[in-house]
Amino acid sequence: MGSKSKRKILLRTKQRIIYTETYRSHGKPTIAVDVVTRHPPKGWHLDYVSDEDDEAGDYVLTSLGPRKTKIDLTFTEHFKTTKAPSKAEYSSMVSQTWNKFVDALQNDYRRSRS
Repeated sequence: MGSKSKRKILLRTKQRIIYTETYRSHGKPTIAVDVVTRHPPKGWHLDYVSDEDDEAGDYVLTSLGPRKTKIDLTFTEHFKTTKAPSKAEYSSMVSQTWNKFVDALQNDYRRSRS
């Protein structure tokens, strides 16, 4: 997906993953901490903290049959900077990011079926 962010895993257990992300935001280096709490097989929860924003997200998986799964994503975002994007800009950025993830997942699935 072309991301230049770097991740360093600090803790990995069956229930929790904690890692840092290092990336550039508005031209300056930024570090964030992500805490992922797993709830297998139904989903997971994300808490993300950085200097610019905090985010919480829930991912819930629902079986739609033997070969289909639905994912519901719910996020709350709290910007702590005056450089926060407008709601329309943020919505566009999120859509672009998730479209890349969807494309990557579909390509991965097609390769696995070959």
